[in-house]
Amino acid sequence: MTTANETLDTLRTRLRSGAQTATHCLTLTLPDARLRICTDQPALARILSDYFAPCLTEAPSNKPPTLSLVALDGADTLGMGEQWEDWQREPGKTGRKDTIFDPAPDERWVYKVKTGMLFWQNADQPSALGPVTKHPNQIINFALTQYLNHCLNQGWQLGHCAALQIQNQGLAIAGLSGGGKSTLMLHLLEQGQAFVSNDRLLIRPDTRPGEFCMRGIPKWPRVNPGTLMHNPRLKPLLSDTAQAELAKLPGEALRSLEQKYDVEIERFYGPDFIRMETPLHALIVLNWSVDAAEPTRLRITTLAQSPELLPALSKSPGPFFANIAASHKAGHFLKNGTQPDAQSYLNALGDLRCWVLEGQLNFDRATALILDALNT
Repeated sequence: MTTANETLDTLRTRLRSGAQTATHCLTLTLPDARLRICTDQPALARILSDYFAPCLTEAPSNKPPTLSLVALDGADTLGMGEQWEDWQREPGKTGRKDTIFDPAPDERWVYKVKTGMLFWQNADQPSALGPVTKHPNQIINFALTQYLNHCLNQGWQLGHCAALQIQNQGLAIAGLSGGGKSTLMLHLLEQGQAFVSNDRLLIRPDTRPGEFCMRGIPKWPRVNPGTLMHNPRLKPLLSDTAQAELAKLPGEALRSLEQKYDVEIERFYGPDFIRMETPLHALIVLNWSVDAAEPTRLRITTLAQSPELLPALSKSPGPFFANIAASHKAGHFLKNGTQPDAQSYLNALGDLRCWVLEGQLNFDRATALILDALNT
């Protein structure tokens, strides 16, 4: 009988040797890092090249990349991690998503239950194996996770935020899932200068006391039909037939409809509309409700003054994260169930200016209040 360790030994050998045939490569230029992705599937390479077009390095460089990973096709990964430990999901999330197995301190295997994708997280060659062309978004996420880990190990804090630049000032938008982060960002982008990030944001204090900077993760906004129906610029993402059907839905049914569409920023907002890093002027926290009777209002505070806002901002980096000590290469993987450390956020970001939107959920009113605050 083949043991689990023998199976993993075979997989390690397969992934290491397969890396030699992964000749379809692209390199992303990101703040403080160059990320190289190689695959044995030309179709996947084309999809990734289209998705990451604003970040691509055109000419090959003799300088080795800061980070690299391999994505290989494989049809036999389905069910491989079904018996592994379930990664605990965030409050409110249900169903199995990821399972993990840590055979050694310096490696973790992660299995995606719904797609059968298998990931080998390690310091030397992070690898993905499975139907990679069928699930390109998981390869996109895996690649961006490597960059996220790199930045977190340099002292950045992870925020569950959308972000943009408007009137030469950087704004981050935090709120619980479904609170309208992406929708509000897209409203503000109509008068904004640049898109920074959609759902994950890196934040840290600047070298100047009392000031902060933010760094985006290059992933497009993913929005639901309700957002598109109320945004004239983006409405063409929906077919005429879809628009006609959606127009018949009651407001609450349209708001609750989950069907994600990627918004390619440069397609809809023009070239050079992306900034990967910018100063952060204020954090907008969505603490409103569709059912609230009170009108929308904006309250100014800081994280130190209002630590109850932290759950809207803080975010676990997930099962792929390893805290790499400077003294050795092997990382210490995040333990299952570990919650974000509130004190580390307060220590780093306690003085960050916060604009809290309260009362009724109203994007037009919120936009007006934010623009007023920017001009104050």
